[in-house]
Amino acid sequence: MDRDTTVLGAMSSTGAVHPRIARQRTELVLSQPFFGALALRLNVREDPTAKTFWVDGETLGYCPGYLDSLSDLELRGVIAHEVLHVANGHCWRQGAGDPKRWNDACDYAINPIVLSSGMVLPKGLLVDPRYTGKSAEEIYGLLTQDEKQKQNQPQPQPQAPEPQPQAPPLQQESSSGPPSQSNQKPGGSKRPQPGQQPEQPADNNPGSFGEVRPYKGSDKPVKEAEWKVAVTQAAKAAAMRGKLPGDLQAMAGEAVRPVVDWRAVLHRFAQQSSPTDYSFAMPNRRYLHLGFYLPALHTPAMGDAVFVRDSSGSVFDETQAQFDAEILTVFHSLKPARLIVMDCDTRVTQVQIFERGDSPEIMPVRGGGGTAFADPFNRVAQDGMNPAFLVYLTDMVGKFPAVGPHYAVLWASTTPLARARKAPFGETVEVMC
Repeated sequence: MDRDTTVLGAMSSTGAVHPRIARQRTELVLSQPFFGALALRLNVREDPTAKTFWVDGETLGYCPGYLDSLSDLELRGVIAHEVLHVANGHCWRQGAGDPKRWNDACDYAINPIVLSSGMVLPKGLLVDPRYTGKSAEEIYGLLTQDEKQKQNQPQPQPQAPEPQPQAPPLQQESSSGPPSQSNQKPGGSKRPQPGQQPEQPADNNPGSFGEVRPYKGSDKPVKEAEWKVAVTQAAKAAAMRGKLPGDLQAMAGEAVRPVVDWRAVLHRFAQQSSPTDYSFAMPNRRYLHLGFYLPALHTPAMGDAVFVRDSSGSVFDETQAQFDAEILTVFHSLKPARLIVMDCDTRVTQVQIFERGDSPEIMPVRGGGGTAFADPFNRVAQDGMNPAFLVYLTDMVGKFPAVGPHYAVLWASTTPLARARKAPFGETVEVMC
């Protein structure tokens, strides 16, 4: 029995692990223990229907033909690449997003980490300095914006072909004419010669050598928690051996950071900011028949609920749409005196005001340009608004007011809190859509 079989005698659901995968997992255990320890957690399954590799949080699937096309070093890098998808939680967080765009975003997020660890990846991999250090969600938003900008660009109108001169009616085309003419299609492309493969269209996604699939099991929270523990343990073990590069250490810390549902924080913040107290003006009726005159919980009329949307273009459309939905939920559940929605880049560009009992339809964001946060607070004071609270959706990149207001403020940051600028006042929550 060779070393690979001794170290990695794991069996997949369909049989023994492919010997090349077993060998490269062994090499990862010995040379890159962080990747190696996590790779052993995945079942390995041959999947002839796959194009390349895939991972879903439990299984590592592979196309045998694609595996044969990889060198040993490339195969090792691809295994590490797939491991990082799970370690980063990409299998749990896809949601309802576009699968291909999510896969690309995840690749952009982890490929630099694999390369910085000294490994080799197949040619054409997805790497872009603009995305280095960003989360998959941030990159997904950027890719979505890029796609929408492309769709909004005016398409060039096809030009009518110039009329070709007609040959004399009785003139015949010579069979000994130049090949460049006899092998032309009407559209101008060459006909394939005998034994020559026709030209194939360019691959729209040449850098995709693996697929992220969402985990389908009913025990998703348990599986996700188990992987967070495994990532922490693998990082500690690799660090003790001096084989945990800085990029991996930062990634491991970010991957196991608790994720807080920003929607729950928003609703909790709004409820806590609404005035509620016990009052003898409205006695508790439950105890009157017993002769007890006790105070009842009294909720006086709530002030204005003010929401500000960063309209500088740095907050993505999908995030704006989800934020708008939560604005309406807060309005219908808390019933503030008024709902006020402002858009602001460096100045307030749009104000929408809805009274209690209205059925608001929030208009699209209006603005574009730089970012400064002071004008909405100035507008609140100038227009005599009475906010119970103010929630500001932004990437936190801009000039903050020097002094905070008397009402509660929640900054909804689209930038991860580890990298976001700290607001001088108020509470901050990270928005992940």
